[in-house]
Amino acid sequence: VGTEGQQLQLLAYYAELCEDFRHYQRITREEGGPLQADGAQLLLLNGPPGTGKTRHAVSFARALGLPLLAMNPTQLGTNGQVSSAWASSIRQEISGRDCILFLDEIDQFAKDEAFASGLRQFLDGVCQPSGSKVLVVGTTNRIDRLHADVRHRAELVNFERPERLHLEAMWKSYAKHLNEEELSHLAGSSMLQKATGRDVKHCASLCERETAIAYLNEQQALGYCHGAALSNCPGPKVERYIRCVQSRSIE
Repeated sequence: VGTEGQQLQLLAYYAELCEDFRHYQRITREEGGPLQADGAQLLLLNGPPGTGKTRHAVSFARALGLPLLAMNPTQLGTNGQVSSAWASSIRQEISGRDCILFLDEIDQFAKDEAFASGLRQFLDGVCQPSGSKVLVVGTTNRIDRLHADVRHRAELVNFERPERLHLEAMWKSYAKHLNEEELSHLAGSSMLQKATGRDVKHCASLCERETAIAYLNEQQALGYCHGAALSNCPGPKVERYIRCVQSRSIE
């Protein structure tokens, strides 16, 4: 998932969980020096909505073979406020096991000082669970809302809107019935509309449903789908996909 650069940035953190990497540190660091990070590592996945940040986090956890624990600090407080003890509560919850703590839209908690304080404790090692290796992964499309000291502690992975080449590959996976010229035209139109992977997925599914219903109605099936009723149904036309992408950009 994602570009090669994004994959390399994320997979570099795999080393933090490998014993071989500890051996490597013993070779490169002075004897008696620290061999482990003082606190949890923080990855910030930053980019516009629909560019694959959440999907990337899930795939990253799966690639590392780690559980992904979705965390909402407000659930540990009252009236939508973050409890000052949320970091300690999480520490007890994950003690003794390696995991990835996932904070979707981390910027929504940015103005809550209790959250910011607890996150700093995690990153500085104050609340680092003993016997656990923890990565904190947060997604955001408003990184400017985060405290500067939090940003400086993080590894930033930027997610941009897909380029034409990537859009064409996405469309090919959803619309294999289109020829190369149609795919190229569709990718170009999608790029002009600043489409994301989410837009491609939405329009592919919507156009398939609309095409199938229209076909069934033409066959006087009144939209009723059964058995092989759609075996001869053609794939959506490129113009239908383009109209959908254009309508998404207007929304």
